[in-house]
This record gives sequence, C-alpha cells and structure tokens, in this order.
Amino acid sequence: MNDKPSENVMRSVDPLTDGMVSRRGFIGAAVASAAVAGLHADSRASWTVDGIPLPDWAADRIRSGVARYNAWCGKDETVAFPLITDVHSHEPGFAENPPNWNDPKSHILFQRAIAHATDSDFLVNLGDLDFDINILGVKPEWNDVQAVIDGFVRVYEKEPLPVLFSMGNHDHAKGRYTSKQFGDTFNRGITARAGHKVVLSECGTWGYYDIPAKRFRAVFLNTSDEGYAGYSRKQLQFLSDALATVPEEWHVIALQHIQVPGIMGRWRRGLDDGPLRREGIFMQIVDDFAHHRGNLVQGFHNPPIKGQYDGIKWDFADSKASFVGGFFGHTHLEANMQIDGVNWVTRPGYGTVPADCPCMGARDPKCVWEFKRSKDMMIDLVAVKPEKRVVHVFRFGYGGPESELEYKY
Repeated sequence: MNDKPSENVMRSVDPLTDGMVSRRGFIGAAVASAAVAGLHADSRASWTVDGIPLPDWAADRIRSGVARYNAWCGKDETVAFPLITDVHSHEPGFAENPPNWNDPKSHILFQRAIAHATDSDFLVNLGDLDFDINILGVKPEWNDVQAVIDGFVRVYEKEPLPVLFSMGNHDHAKGRYTSKQFGDTFNRGITARAGHKVVLSECGTWGYYDIPAKRFRAVFLNTSDEGYAGYSRKQLQFLSDALATVPEEWHVIALQHIQVPGIMGRWRRGLDDGPLRREGIFMQIVDDFAHHRGNLVQGFHNPPIKGQYDGIKWDFADSKASFVGGFFGHTHLEANMQIDGVNWVTRPGYGTVPADCPCMGARDPKCVWEFKRSKDMMIDLVAVKPEKRVVHVFRFGYGGPESELEYKY
C-alpha cells in the first residue's frame, strides 16, 4: 500500500465517499468550491489524473461504484485492485489535451482514479494492449508500434501504486516484440523502477507481488510465453516455486491473459485459438496447491509423493495457504467456473463481441456488446476479504451491478 499522498490522482470532496478519495484519507484531494454540506448526491465533484480532468459521466460511474464498494467493505480488511484487460488500442501515442476518450487507452486514467478512490493495493492489466495491427487493421510499421507502446507507458508511468502487467497474445507485434522487451518496458520499466518490491522472472513477464500486512500474494503469468498460447516449463517451475514459498495462512490470486479451462468462454465461429500449451499442468499445479497436496495422482499415495510432470516439480503437502482464484481476460466475455473447489473467472474488459457472434462456455456466459467509449467505461474492481474468504467483483460502468460476481473460496 502506498502511504504517501499522490500528487497525480486527485479529486475534490464528494459526499458519496464521505469526502475522501480513499477510505483511509485524502490522496492529493482538492477541496470543492462549494461547502460540503451544500453538495447533493447527484452533484459532480472534479476529478483529475495527472492533471487531466475526467469527464462528468466518468466521475458518475466511479462515484457509483465506490459507493457500492464502500458499503460492501464495511470495517473488514480488504485487498482490492482495479482490473482492466483487452484494451486493444491501436492509436499511436496518448492524447492529453483533451484526451481521446474513444481510444480505450485513455480509460486507464479511469482505472487509476478508481484505484485511489477505493484505496486499492495495486492495479492489474491483463494484456492485449495490442501491437499486432494499426488503426487500419493491418500490420503496422515498427514506428507505429513503438508509438502505441509509448502511449501506454505515458498513461501509466506516473502511477504511484504498483501495476502488474500480464502479456497478451496480441502483444508480440507479430513476432517483433519479445517477452523480455514487454517485461523490461512494463513490469520492470514501470513497476520495479518505481521502487515496488515485485519479484520478477528474468524476462519480466511473470512474477509476484506481496502485501505482507494483509498476508496476500498476487502471482501474474504470461500465457504467450511459449508460442501464441502456452507456458514454458521454466515459467511453470517458477509458479510452483512461488506457490511453495507462500507463507503460512496467506492468500494467493493468479492473474494471466488467456483463460483456463479453455472451454470457458470460447466462441462459436471457429475462432478458438487452439489449446493453451501445458494448460493441464498449470491447472494441476494450482489444484494441488489449493488442496495442499504433494501428489500428482489424487489419493493413490500415502504419504503423498511429490508432484512431477514434464520435468516440472512441486510439493504443497505442507502448505497452509489459500487459493483465492484465477482471473483472466482474452475471451471478451463474462464467465466463471468452479472445478474441484477452485474458482476461475474471465472478464471482458474492452474486448467486445459483436451481436452476430454467439458464444458458448461455462454457465452460458454473457456476451458483451459494443458500447460507446466516449460515454461509458468497462473496468472491474476485484475485492477480497481474506478473513471471510469471499471475493466480490465490482463493475464500474457498462453492465453495472448486473455484471458483478461474488463467490467464496
């Protein structure tokens, strides 16, 4: 948690959030010109991020979501992070005066405002920033790719809270942008450089971030580490080791771009990406961790043997940690599954599915239609109450409370 006031994210006093940017106190707040007592629930306070004013409609969406979040939190200790995914921005650079709200990249300003308005612990971007095509839908020149990358850096670089980035399958610029370049630019170039104690792999596209005061670990992975869709053995061994070292009574969440299981949120038009390489091993590792097992084959070994497959080894028989769930983007859909007590959740973010493309998957997932980005947003806030072992996913903007999800783990 960042304890210093932020000079980059500011808001004036707002009656719906008890006159505070966060539940802890002001974060660079500017007092409204009107007296607090004279403000009404429908009044518009002034919000800015990096000195850029947010539109009134965005303030309305944020204020509504913050009110629901604060009511849900009560006095319980909560871990929270705003999640954005599948931004798919092909606009070069980042327009500031004024921002182009039709460019979903600019909506990251909303994500950052939500983070500070809810006193969040970190921010998450689950990938598919999208360097594969340009605004004309064709393979871009490298200068255009670099301009899009620079735009994402600009919109995040002043953020005082940690930002965890997962690489998406459209973030390789059709083979011209490596995982290491992505890691060096984002997780290492933005988050680690800001002084946050994030543990990173050599390439920087997988790692974990700890919140010791709340006994919480966020693990983030790269599902395009081996080909278009797949984990390398090195990454899965890193994951196994990261889970094996989780302190006693901690809680762990997994974050990545492509969903598991693959059947959750696939489309019907033959556009499936094919299997996620080593998906089964990943799910087995997480399942064994969630159930504190050291064995690969359930129930056949007493005492249990260590898990081992495809050269990857793990043993969680002595673990006393809890698995919160796995969160993904990629599908452009809303769906969730629970398998053997383990929760898997995919969220749409700014990826949209046209009305003529029906989808299928777990629990008949809801398709998300096109919405006007100049008038609405689609950002989720994931909130976890470790003591009560409950998760609630709040929707800020399009879909509203009907698109929210709550489960126990």
